[in-house]
Amino acid sequence: MTDVASGIVGTTGRAVAEAAGEAVRRRLSSEPDGRAAVAAFDSGPQEPAAQAELCRVLVQVMSTEPQFAVQLTALVPVAAPTAPVPPLPPAPPPPAEPPRIGRDGIIIDGRSRNTGNLALGDQLIQNIRRGDPRTVLFLILALALVVALGYGGTKIVTDDTPDPPSGSLSAPFGASAQADPESSGGDQSATTRPSPSPSVRTRPEPVRADPPVRFTPAAHTLFRADDDRQVVLDGLDLVLVEDGRALVSRDVRDGRLLAQMTSTGVLRTREPNEPSKKRLGYGRPAVGAAGGRRVAVAVFPLTIVGRGTVTDHYGVEVDILDLDSGKEAGRVTIDDGTVAGDIATVAGVAAGRAVVVVPSLSGPPTSYAIDLATGAVTWKLANFAAQLIQDGTVLGVSSTTGRWSTGPYDSVPLEARAASVTDGTVLWSALNGEASDLSMFAADKILTTTGKLLSTATGTLVSLPALPGKRTSIRNCWFDGRATTVCRTTSEDGGWLIGIDAATTAVLWQINSSATTPGVRLAPTVTGAWHGVVYGRTQKGEAVVLDARTGQDRELAPGAAPDQINEYAALVENSVYLSAG
Repeated sequence: MTDVASGIVGTTGRAVAEAAGEAVRRRLSSEPDGRAAVAAFDSGPQEPAAQAELCRVLVQVMSTEPQFAVQLTALVPVAAPTAPVPPLPPAPPPPAEPPRIGRDGIIIDGRSRNTGNLALGDQLIQNIRRGDPRTVLFLILALALVVALGYGGTKIVTDDTPDPPSGSLSAPFGASAQADPESSGGDQSATTRPSPSPSVRTRPEPVRADPPVRFTPAAHTLFRADDDRQVVLDGLDLVLVEDGRALVSRDVRDGRLLAQMTSTGVLRTREPNEPSKKRLGYGRPAVGAAGGRRVAVAVFPLTIVGRGTVTDHYGVEVDILDLDSGKEAGRVTIDDGTVAGDIATVAGVAAGRAVVVVPSLSGPPTSYAIDLATGAVTWKLANFAAQLIQDGTVLGVSSTTGRWSTGPYDSVPLEARAASVTDGTVLWSALNGEASDLSMFAADKILTTTGKLLSTATGTLVSLPALPGKRTSIRNCWFDGRATTVCRTTSEDGGWLIGIDAATTAVLWQINSSATTPGVRLAPTVTGAWHGVVYGRTQKGEAVVLDARTGQDRELAPGAAPDQINEYAALVENSVYLSAG
């Protein structure tokens, strides 16, 4: 298979292989079968069974998603094979010249066709579905090689040609992705994937570790954000808002711009005599899946210019960026005459919808659900500040009086509320007048800032375990995304760091935060937790990694104490660190 595959993609630039391999990983990781195939391949990339399962899932996905198939094949230039193709079992007669993937696009009947044309994608998919042997063989061999390259497998191809430009896809609604900024009259809001430079720098090979316990600084200064809480770390991408109006994705390894989308509206400015402490600008973007695509969503407050007798007023623009193709996927304007000019936020993305929280001119905010495929507002819920989404449930708070806080010293009684992400149906309300901001405690539980633990499914109170110390209360917690939650507590005797089983809420371990006896362990200051480990700094300021299940030291020289982590990289304040194992 290697010989044939070398003939197919032997002249392909390595950067193209990396891009296609990463697109495959992102798409397959969005569903259970794909995640299982990726995990099996990662564990044994040379195992025939793992390779076969990965290819099977790839072909199945492409046969049901023409857009993804065309997008992926556009990234994989294929030359004619140099060795005879091994015979396959009999199949229905192919066309006079079976479709193949060429440098100029998908070749049908000997002619090059535009890879962005979905009708031609349908032709390719039909060949896959009916089992056309050469089409399936070309796809499996080329994609198997590309995936191996993308995962750091056998290095068969080299950078002997510059990267070809990626294929384009039509946006699902309201998009105007133009390849040449000059063709839009100099309008920099046109969204394009940046063209590759003639001499492509070699990106560092990603070191994948789950979880990573050692880090090395990235050789670039990447993002210009107030702090890294405004940045989303997603695989090898960093998604953030730059310059107050551009939603961008950059490669975490070298800071290279991968995709960009700029708000088209007139951004909100501070009015005369308006308090300088009032927050303006944008909130943190969100990343999720919609229709087999990986998308980023950001919201921007706008000043909408009035027409006729309608005066200028505020609105919100929701920008949707396709991270796989690098193209604009849509823009949605929320303008119902009740929008204030403060910061709007994205609570999250789930079930193909983005939930956006929009401030009101008077009273509590309103939450809107945007269908990411059509751009339609599928539901809105007044007096609801959505804060997070868990398993199809939108969780947030509502005012019990109809008023809303205007500042840190203006306390308003709140209740916790849950709604369906599908249609906005209110599922439950709890803690009438006693609720506060919510955070994730476990996959099925949420925690209020007042230390109340609630079931995500029912809103009922969940009992917390007996906490160590005198008059101990929980301050904040970090869920590792799997089975353990680590909490910092305060008490009359100085406070504790405790590990809690996320399913049973049983205390697993505890470390005192103010012990004075020589040789006794002192709790570190926690910065983050992920997949079985806890990151933090000792009281000497040194980075350390603990085992989340036992609380024991696992790595004494990790190189960083990050607060956002995945298998490839981590963020520490405004710095980027790469996984070193």
